[in-house]
Amino acid sequence: MYDGFARPARWGTFDSMDEKIRELLQDAFSEAAARDANVAIARARRPDGDDEASPSLRSYEIILSGFGAFANDLLPKLVYHLESIGAHLPECRGVLIAAFVGERLHFFHAKAFVARACAMLGVSADELVRRHGTGERRTAVRSDPLLLPGPKGGDA
Repeated sequence: MYDGFARPARWGTFDSMDEKIRELLQDAFSEAAARDANVAIARARRPDGDDEASPSLRSYEIILSGFGAFANDLLPKLVYHLESIGAHLPECRGVLIAAFVGERLHFFHAKAFVARACAMLGVSADELVRRHGTGERRTAVRSDPLLLPGPKGGDA
């Protein structure tokens, strides 16, 4: 029943979500309630299950409030971070993105997330690195990304 008052914005639904943010979210491999973020992120970081001995993926958490803010502020920081830890674009190995949108938390493989952002912005991964990367040359040493170690005190 419509009472003449505007509906309040509900950030936890697609009703009030920026159309571009909705497009950015389409490659999420999992979703959870934002209130369960700590447990959900810990699970997502261990793709091989609860094997505490195996290294976990790094997670990068962001809050998506609008596509303009994402493209102008958050994406440059993400690109710089990925490059600085050796998770070079476009592969972004060893990193997952945990994106808060209202009351929901969406999980992405960084490779898919960055690829979607590039497609939406009409820019290549190389161009993002040129604009927002560390400025360091990649050709000196090739290595795997820096994964987080297993728990302290475990058998080695």
